[in-house]
Amino acid sequence: MKITYIYPPLFKPFYPMATRIITENLSRNKNLEVTFGDMPVTTYASNTADHLYDEIMSNVALRSSPNVVSFLDQKYMVYNIFYVFMAQGYFDEYILIDPDTEYNILTCLNFCDLLILKHLLQNNKKVVLGGPLINIGLSPSFIRNFMKLMGVHPSKLVENLIIVSGSIDLTTDLYEIIRNWKDTAIINNNYGTVYECQRDFLQDLYESSGAIPVHLGFSNHCWYGKCKFCTYRELPKMNFLAGQEIRTVADSIHRLMNTFGSDHIRFIDSYFRRNSVQVQEILEQIKGYHLTVYTGITMLKDKRYIEFLNSYVNCLLIGLESTSDFSLLQVDKGYNSRDIEIAVVNMIKYMSRDIFLEISIIVDLPCKDSEDVKTNYRRIAELKDRLTGEGFRVAFHMNILSVFPNLELLHTETGLLRSSDNQTDMNLSTGKNYIISTLRQCGMDRTLQLPSNCVLRDEQNKYNLLYGYISSDVPIVRHDVDGNVLPSDLELMDETVMREILTRKSRRGV
Repeated sequence: MKITYIYPPLFKPFYPMATRIITENLSRNKNLEVTFGDMPVTTYASNTADHLYDEIMSNVALRSSPNVVSFLDQKYMVYNIFYVFMAQGYFDEYILIDPDTEYNILTCLNFCDLLILKHLLQNNKKVVLGGPLINIGLSPSFIRNFMKLMGVHPSKLVENLIIVSGSIDLTTDLYEIIRNWKDTAIINNNYGTVYECQRDFLQDLYESSGAIPVHLGFSNHCWYGKCKFCTYRELPKMNFLAGQEIRTVADSIHRLMNTFGSDHIRFIDSYFRRNSVQVQEILEQIKGYHLTVYTGITMLKDKRYIEFLNSYVNCLLIGLESTSDFSLLQVDKGYNSRDIEIAVVNMIKYMSRDIFLEISIIVDLPCKDSEDVKTNYRRIAELKDRLTGEGFRVAFHMNILSVFPNLELLHTETGLLRSSDNQTDMNLSTGKNYIISTLRQCGMDRTLQLPSNCVLRDEQNKYNLLYGYISSDVPIVRHDVDGNVLPSDLELMDETVMREILTRKSRRGV
């Protein structure tokens, strides 16, 4: 059987675990003759996003507040708004492809990738749809109803589409799934087979390899899993080390890095933990590579954990999000400002200054009032100055709050975030839709290709999650505890404070 595998556009070069697994799986299946699409690379390689970003920024500088300019001028911002451009149709010539094969497998990372699905179905292709957007728990009925809103005929959603949840490994027979042609869930896995996956179709598409990071994981599950903005609560729990010998895993990683010619590893583990002898022994054998890992405030309260990081890690990605006790409670982060102080003291006492700190914060979280907003950013600026003064290389990055696919923050008892059906409220909007509105005012003038003017909830979600979709043209208005409209943090924050937070200072040019 001839098939085409389609992985959606990447915003920059890297090697995901998923593409290695799918490459190896499909290449080994003797019943399948596979063509791998070049969409992941052609889109970013066109430089369309970079050119559009530069054009918009020239207008932002003239029309927007200094804080909005600073926010959009952050390093890597073009990556953050890449999929915003995709939703407006700017990448259509690269993503609306017509494969030669009748059957196609499409990995769906986010709602924008459904534009690819729409095009395939409308061109009478048969599509197997899977990936993270399916695995977060959205129901097949929600996906099909969404596609109806995008103009796909219902018959094609029945006859030409199957939706497959779950994760692929080397034991998954995709040929049989295609033959059976019905929605299904992959429930039996051997995740340890990932270490047999030494090929990636992306390698032939990349022009160079040395600086391209390789994504690895020992596990992929958040031990906490309660944050009200999180979209990954029901992702399948994946233990990639189960049943694996330490030497086998270490040798596999070395072969993989040699194959790709890379020395950078980014661990996708939701949180990187030390409580595994197996993990530590593997790290001992691969410690020559540049390692980047994610961590959180709660874990940094542990001296032994910090000492563990010192032995292996080069770059630490820390999700701080906020220093406001009110905001942290509203989003159920599980820690408060006192915990942050304990973590910072421990970092100053015990953490190696050779570790580069990349700290993320979220703009436009629910806040008590405007003073709470201003105080939060003053504390963050002071925290950065404190860490820098203690000899750390540190950079802060501001992410803007998105209230979907997890709609939970729109359904809290306090009701501080509310969607509005009044378009005139867009000038009062906060979060991601506020930024998208700014981009539209500054030159992003194409029509939204996804459903517009709507809030859609997945009523068939089997996990009883408040998941769904909100179009980018729906205002999300924030209120303080007294019911007053609370503008975006970017309108409330002191300009000097924002510059202090975002200015990257480094003793080594990082």
